[in-house]
Amino acid sequence: MNASSRPVGKTTGRVPATQGAERGRWLRTQRSVTAPAFQLICFPPAGATAQSFRGWPALLPEDISLQSVQYPGRQDRLGEPCADSMQDVVGPIADEIEPILGRRTAFFGHSMGASVAYEVCVELERRGRGPDVLVVSGATAPQDRKAIDGIDLCDDRSLIDDVVRLNPHFDELRQMPELVDLVLPSIRADYSLIGAYHRPEPPTVLAKVSAFGGAADPDVSETDLARWAVVAPDGLRDVTQFGGGHFYLDEDPRAVVTALSERLI
Repeated sequence: MNASSRPVGKTTGRVPATQGAERGRWLRTQRSVTAPAFQLICFPPAGATAQSFRGWPALLPEDISLQSVQYPGRQDRLGEPCADSMQDVVGPIADEIEPILGRRTAFFGHSMGASVAYEVCVELERRGRGPDVLVVSGATAPQDRKAIDGIDLCDDRSLIDDVVRLNPHFDELRQMPELVDLVLPSIRADYSLIGAYHRPEPPTVLAKVSAFGGAADPDVSETDLARWAVVAPDGLRDVTQFGGGHFYLDEDPRAVVTALSERLI
């Protein structure tokens, strides 16, 4: 099923931008809105930062606020040790989101971020309140997670090769070894985190669940995305594929944000 093309909202009348502003340790405000119809919280993929979603505010309807998660060990949290287990991130992120759940909330997580978003949803619902909408993207379902094969996490070349396999644009960084040295620790930790993650019997959630993916993703097929139905007692709302590979959302962000906006109901 392809994303539809309903126009996104206008960009007038929003609160002045607070791009990159910090709210606690884990959330970064990309767009603040007075009395938003929905607050959207985005979870980046492995090796990425909260700034992965910096272009989305201009594409969202005017009544949607946007915050994104900043994992430790990168950008303004560079001095902190990276997290290398799901337990290290889920509780602290839930602690920071829980107090702001008084309005309608949606989670969007891509790749590793999909698994983190799901686990934070589970944890918040365990505490009594979770998001209304969960959109998982570019990730296999919790029960299907497998250890990462064929990659030596201790070998820089092996790790970089796999990142480039999924995101060819990363190949440009090979020419900038000082930048590679800066980002490799967080990539290595994130690979370790997601490589150890597996939920043989994943809990169901009350949130409405959609699954997005790239039609040419080498690791996550449409069938894989459909397997997320196990966490949705009434079934997935939809499985939507877009043109592109694993990082399809960077190829046509407007189509992705438009489709996401349409699920915030």
